[in-house]
Amino acid sequence: AARAARPPSPIKPLKGGLKGDNLPHCQSLKGEDRGPGRPPDKQVLRDGTDPLPLSSSDTCSEGVSPLPLLLPPWTCECAEAQRDLKGEDCFDSRRLVWGGEEVVVMLVADGHGGGEASRHCRDHLLDCYLASAAGDPSAPSLLRAGVAACERMHEEVVGMTTAGSTITIVALNLARLELSVCNLGDSEAWLVPRSGSPSRLTEDHRLETSAAERERVRKMGGNLAHAKSRKTGLPAGPLRLWPGGVAQARSVGDADVGRFILPTPYVRTVPVPAAGCEVVVASDGIWDAIYPSMVAATLRGMRHQPALLAASAVVDRAVSQRHAYACD
Repeated sequence: AARAARPPSPIKPLKGGLKGDNLPHCQSLKGEDRGPGRPPDKQVLRDGTDPLPLSSSDTCSEGVSPLPLLLPPWTCECAEAQRDLKGEDCFDSRRLVWGGEEVVVMLVADGHGGGEASRHCRDHLLDCYLASAAGDPSAPSLLRAGVAACERMHEEVVGMTTAGSTITIVALNLARLELSVCNLGDSEAWLVPRSGSPSRLTEDHRLETSAAERERVRKMGGNLAHAKSRKTGLPAGPLRLWPGGVAQARSVGDADVGRFILPTPYVRTVPVPAAGCEVVVASDGIWDAIYPSMVAATLRGMRHQPALLAASAVVDRAVSQRHAYACD
């Protein structure tokens, strides 16, 4: 979860202007001085770009017009939580600085048909993603890197196993206040604003719910049908693609499905809301168990708690539903 909030106390204006080393330092929540432009280690996104209005008492003593109050730069606190039933759900994250811009990257890979594909993506996908971006933290670069990394992982995985994996990558650029998203399958990412309804960042590639994917597969000659119940022999469960019997039309791997699987991800970039936000990236073990509105309510109730406790609370709430843990 990535949280956003204005700091309670702005930094006072400087006399005579802002030049070089006169830039104000940002104090971390741990108390250490991080230096100019360096964000704190903890807590959530904080914006230092929009000036606040000055009061009549905020004046400078050297005949210089007062400067706007300055706020610390945005920061991000990330946390991961999991209840793993089948050993197929994997995640990874990275935090780096490119050209003075801090970028936080999060990955969720939900395997099916075995854990080989998701574990391979956990171990290698973000390395490939960052190498493809080549130090360029702009949104177009990150989206191109997501496409290149997913397609490369697909080529590698189909050569080693018939297992498959969903992929969701969310990259947060703290300098540009942008979220760049790439996804394959049904591991969703949702943005939870400070108030109002949460919004989906990813695209759903389940055959049961995606008319576009059903049309694409049928035009290629793919066979779509429900699996048969072992108890009744009647069609049951979600719509699936055969051979292979996968429920989503986009993924990494699934070699037994062949050319019908599309490893090219859906991509988009959205701005971080001015008031801040939280972002949740999770497998269908969360989203099939509880509504996004319930996730949002859980996070808002944990707003003043560490991100790890908030992430764990979301997982606990999903597990508490009777059917949630059965599907990992």
